[in-house]
Amino acid sequence: MKRLRLGVILGLVVLFGTPVAFAAQSSSTNYEVNEVQFDSGGLLNASSPNYQAQQSAGSTTAGSACGTLYCADNGFLTGSDPFLQMVVTPATINLGTLSSAGTATGFANFSIRAYLDSGYIIVSMNNPPSDNEGTTLNALSSPTASSVGSEQFGINLVRNLTTCANPAPTNYGADPSLVPSSTFANGIAAPGYNTCGLFKYHKGDTIAENNGKGWGETDYEISYMININPVSKAGVYSMTQDLVAVATY
Repeated sequence: MKRLRLGVILGLVVLFGTPVAFAAQSSSTNYEVNEVQFDSGGLLNASSPNYQAQQSAGSTTAGSACGTLYCADNGFLTGSDPFLQMVVTPATINLGTLSSAGTATGFANFSIRAYLDSGYIIVSMNNPPSDNEGTTLNALSSPTASSVGSEQFGINLVRNLTTCANPAPTNYGADPSLVPSSTFANGIAAPGYNTCGLFKYHKGDTIAENNGKGWGETDYEISYMININPVSKAGVYSMTQDLVAVATY
């Protein structure tokens, strides 16, 4: 029996990609328009000495629409400032005492939302689990199925089922959830981390991404999988996982 405590502490770093210049949405030498609306009524700024309001009598459409060269974000009072938001649910996963006769699993969650971007990537920046003497568990360099009795460490970001083409050790994990729907959000698990029952881990890999536009939220769940073999070194192993979010423009 080998004891392994895997403390996965999810951290985050937010980086912005290529700088982007801002101007009025429509302008000429003498005029500029910061909000163009086609609806039943509304006013960008209505004010009195004591109050100010932004009013809408209803939008005829909402969401994003893209052509070959340009995209439009539809809906009343769309903002002009880009942002990248990432929320991590704190998690410490204790996998307890491992056995070469079974597989250990766990999971952790994070979500991301971006606006006025051309996509984003999520990168995992840490080494696989190791003990205090520097011994590291064997991380899977390519998508691989769980094999009881082999030393393996890997993750994916999809729903794992025992009925998959490559059966998972148990039913756990979740596919990326698009909030409120795919009309507004486009996040996906990255290649290598997007197949039911197959696991991988390499420091510096992109584990999730959004190659399209959209300001909705994508909720992700990281599924962890560990096997050991009969001669795996005994000890307490740990891993602190830092995630880096990079938006591109």
